[in-house]
Amino acid sequence: MSAACQLIVSFHDLHPGSRAQCARFLAMMRELGVARTTLLVVPRWHGAPPCDEDREFAAWLRDRAVEGHEICLHAYLHRAEAVNGNALQRAMGKHYTAGEGEFYQIDEPEAERRLREGLRIVRDGCDVPVWGFTAPAWLLSDGGRRALVKLGFHYTTLWGQVELLQGGSKPEDDPEAAARIQASPRPTVGRHPDRLQAGSCTGPTRTIPAPVLVWSVRAAWRRVCSRGWVRLWGAGKRRAPVLRVAVHPVDFSYPSIEASVRAAIVRSLRGRVAACYRDLLPDGTAPLGGGA
Repeated sequence: MSAACQLIVSFHDLHPGSRAQCARFLAMMRELGVARTTLLVVPRWHGAPPCDEDREFAAWLRDRAVEGHEICLHAYLHRAEAVNGNALQRAMGKHYTAGEGEFYQIDEPEAERRLREGLRIVRDGCDVPVWGFTAPAWLLSDGGRRALVKLGFHYTTLWGQVELLQGGSKPEDDPEAAARIQASPRPTVGRHPDRLQAGSCTGPTRTIPAPVLVWSVRAAWRRVCSRGWVRLWGAGKRRAPVLRVAVHPVDFSYPSIEASVRAAIVRSLRGRVAACYRDLLPDGTAPLGGGA
């Protein structure tokens, strides 16, 4: 395995109410030697007040960005009012996403409205740089994708891959790649009126294969199966140039799952460099900036 292989560890569903679990996650990452992660922030978790109104949370988030962690926009409400369509689509909305597939069937105008408002809250209100977007359960409609491209988002993450929405290419698998990741500058935190709206990454959408390890904990049998599945899936994907580990706040409610998360990250770090999603973008790609 090349030393240039990357491990991207992300914490999903971050909002003021899950800050304690995220702090616990980050403490674990420091202990394991993972200095940089991607934190997926929900602007208004299940309709709660905008997260930027919690000034302590906003300041805490800025501190994490200064440390080198990446902030990624994660839905708007993280809740779907309804799921329409055939039996499979309804089952996906009810069971797979547990009613949280907000961007699963969204049309372009509504997606654009929610994305703009989400940027206003997270990027402008919390005053942190944002490069990309992740939909709940990685379910993104075509309209949602078009809205992301229109607004200049640089990437979105899906099950099994990352899409570079403004063009760009997969990092070269060469001995210098790891050094570029480790030496990449930390983002500047603060308001910059001259920041680019769409950065330097242009061209057609490109995809990067990136298998993901994730746990399902809603039932005891799911927790048992998840631990075994993560180990087998991780072993099968050990040679993937980009591997992801997705952690959720609820994972820390179960000691067996927390232990499985720790073990999976230790195994996955062998021969890999810890990275963020923005490291998949061309060098010098600026975060989204300016007014929405």
